[in-house]
Amino acid sequence: MSICTYARSVTFTLPLAFTACAGQPGSDSEPDSVGSSTADTLDSTGTGEPTGTGDSTGTGEPACVEDDLMPMPFAGPGYDPANGGLQEPLQDKYVASTTFLVLRPETAQEFLATVEPMIPVLMANQGLVGFSTATSAKCGTARTLTVWRDQMAMMDFVASDEHVAGMTRATEFSTTGTVTSWEVTRAELPLAWETAMARASAATPSY
Repeated sequence: MSICTYARSVTFTLPLAFTACAGQPGSDSEPDSVGSSTADTLDSTGTGEPTGTGDSTGTGEPACVEDDLMPMPFAGPGYDPANGGLQEPLQDKYVASTTFLVLRPETAQEFLATVEPMIPVLMANQGLVGFSTATSAKCGTARTLTVWRDQMAMMDFVASDEHVAGMTRATEFSTTGTVTSWEVTRAELPLAWETAMARASAATPSY
């Protein structure tokens, strides 16, 4: 798969958590629902107490286990798994960033429309090494993992009009979100999703 084809596929991968949940019982629940079924969100006594699905725990971790997480392969302008992995110029250190969102299924189409214009901007950034996305239909969550040559390249994307347009509507698309970044060494690449998830869990949720 070419990098361009891979980038286009991300547009359709991120909303998978929305569409899968929207088809489950309970998808027409209150706005803070992430699309869990009634059986999942009620305890065994039927009292209506949540059993661990739905909103975030407030610690950066999802409130349910993402055992169906579907990550895309890590790839990008600076990382080609079919051509030896990391591409020149090689560096000793890079900057990694990950985001975690608990999604609102009722805003799926708007979320898709907001994400789509970000992809060309992301791929055109000369400082992007590579990225991956992952979604959980069970938990209604979406995650991103990006690696950059430096902080400036990352902030150029963060400050782009397309990304800002998405950030300003984040609470419309998700009930909670976490973003964090840290320095990584060349030997750590490609980063394991377990590493990114642990970083997100240790970070303070943004909202």
